Amino acid sequence: MKRMNLDRWSKKNIPNEKHVLQFFPVAAESAYLWLHFIGKSIWQTGSWVHHSQTVYLDVELVDEGEMFVSYGGERFHVPAGSAILIPPGESKLSAGNKMPCRKRFLGIAGPILANNMAAMNLDKAAVLRNFHNEEFEELYGALFTLFSEKKNDSIRECCGLIYRMLLLLSQSAEERSFPPELQRAVNFINSSFSSPMDLERICRAAECGKTKLQWLFKYHLESTPIRYLTEVRMKYAEKLLLNTTFPIKETADRCGYSDPLYFSAAFLKHYGCSPREYRKNQGAVSTVPHKKK
Repeated sequence: MKRMNLDRWSKKNIPNEKHVLQFFPVAAESAYLWLHFIGKSIWQTGSWVHHSQTVYLDVELVDEGEMFVSYGGERFHVPAGSAILIPPGESKLSAGNKMPCRKRFLGIAGPILANNMAAMNLDKAAVLRNFHNEEFEELYGALFTLFSEKKNDSIRECCGLIYRMLLLLSQSAEERSFPPELQRAVNFINSSFSSPMDLERICRAAECGKTKLQWLFKYHLESTPIRYLTEVRMKYAEKLLLNTTFPIKETADRCGYSDPLYFSAAFLKHYGCSPREYRKNQGAVSTVPHKKK
C-alpha cells in the first residue's frame, strides 16, 4: 500500500537550503518527551508548506524576513526576531514576499507534552514577539549539537534539555496571554507597520479607546502603542540595512517612513548611529537601542 504524504509544498520551496536533524534511539527515556526534528532553513519569498495533520508542537523562530502561519482559522504574522508555537493539527506556513525567510525550528512530542498542553498554555497558537532569549539560544545550540552527534549515551541529557525548553516555551506563552484589545493592536502593528499609522488607527484596529489601550500597553508591555510601533519599525530597518542593498530612502519607505530624513533621525535616536553608519559597520556600532540620558 502506497504511503500518503500529508504535507504539500510549494515547488519553489524544494531547492531551498535546509538542514534537518532527526535522532530516534530505542530507549525508554525518549518515549516520554522527544524531538521529532530540529533544524534550520532558508525559504525564498512566496514559499509555503501545508501540514494536513501533525502530532508535535512546532516551534518556528524567524531570524530574518517574515513568516505567515494559518492555524485554527486564524492567520498569524511572525516578523524577524519572533517565534511562533503551533500545536498539533493542521497548519500552513509561508514566507513573506519582501525577502527570504531564514528560520530555525524544532518539533516536540511525547506523553508529557500531550497530557499537559492546556496546563502549560501550549494548546493554542501563539506568537512570541521579540523573542531574543539567551536561554533559548543555549538550549537550541546544545540540542542541535547532540542531535548531530546521535550518541546513545546523550539520551538522558537530551531529554533534560527538551524538558527545559518546554518549560521555557510554556512560561513565554503565558506571558503573552494578552487581553483581546491589546492582542488586536499588537497584531495590527506587526502586520501593517510599513503603512502610515498613528494612535487613532491603532485604536480603531484594536476596537479600543485611547486611554484604555495606552494603559494596556503600559501594564503588559511597559511601553506605549507608538513606542511599540517604533520598536517594530527599527528592528525591521536593522534587518534591511544588514541584509539588503536598498537605498536609505527605500529602506525608510519599507519601514513606514515617507520622509527618509525623519527615518534617519529616528534611527539615530534609537540606536545611537545613523543608518549609513550601521550598515557600513555591519551593526558593530551599536546592537543595543540607544537610551535617553
